[in-house]
Amino acid sequence: MNKKLKLLLLTFIFIPVFVYANDSYVNYYGIEMNETEYSNLLGLGFTEEEIYHMEEEEFNANKNIESSLEATTTKYYVETVRYDSTGRVVHSNTSEVTEEEYNDDMILNMRSTATTETTYKKMVTTIAQAGTKYRYKVTLTWKQLPKVRSYDIIGIGIEPSLVSITSDVVFNQTYCISNSCTNTNSYYTDSYHTTGAGVSFKLASNSGITGLRSYFYYDVSKKNSNQTLNYQYADGDYSHATSTITASLSEWYYVNQTGIVLYDNISGYYDAISSAEAEWSGTW
Repeated sequence: MNKKLKLLLLTFIFIPVFVYANDSYVNYYGIEMNETEYSNLLGLGFTEEEIYHMEEEEFNANKNIESSLEATTTKYYVETVRYDSTGRVVHSNTSEVTEEEYNDDMILNMRSTATTETTYKKMVTTIAQAGTKYRYKVTLTWKQLPKVRSYDIIGIGIEPSLVSITSDVVFNQTYCISNSCTNTNSYYTDSYHTTGAGVSFKLASNSGITGLRSYFYYDVSKKNSNQTLNYQYADGDYSHATSTITASLSEWYYVNQTGIVLYDNISGYYDAISSAEAEWSGTW
């Protein structure tokens, strides 16, 4: 009998449960992968749930890259936004919380009111060795869905004296409705800088969404191929629009070593969270 690893998903919090039967893996889209391919994906910073929802094009682009996950930084945030009777933001505050606070089941019972919204989210930044290059990746997962789903921004800042971006950027947004999950990357605009890159994108606004996650990554090479690097860092960042904004206005930003920098004309539309910086030390 041809036995395969079956992957089951608890969609709200994006946690797949694996039932081991053999060394063959089948994901949500029916893609079969062997143990080496699966290990390569994990080494690039993809999580089990991201591999579970990976489509064929992305799988084929990454499955044969020999990789090693070198650094990971995770941050958890709580955001409270107050609106007036017209829906205008009158106060917004975001702060970091502990993993224990984020994982408190009581959070799932919280409900926003007409004038106040409280949401929790998690951001993870990774640095992975990807063949002869390194890959920088950031993932933002919502524990509760935000009231405003307009054009958000996700990006990663770099130290331009050490590395340069040498690949296309890749963006993915996954949302789940009941037991059905969808990847979408159609509604985004990328932005490259010598100090980093990012994308502005339409946050999924379908009704009935029970899970929502976005990730973004690119590869870097040494700025000077003859130089030996002993450290590098990646600043993952995310800006959520707490007020409705147009696609064109959402492009008024850049990314540098500290993360996403918003121009003054749009800064009032977005929240502000601390970036999640992953640091690597070694010899490259």
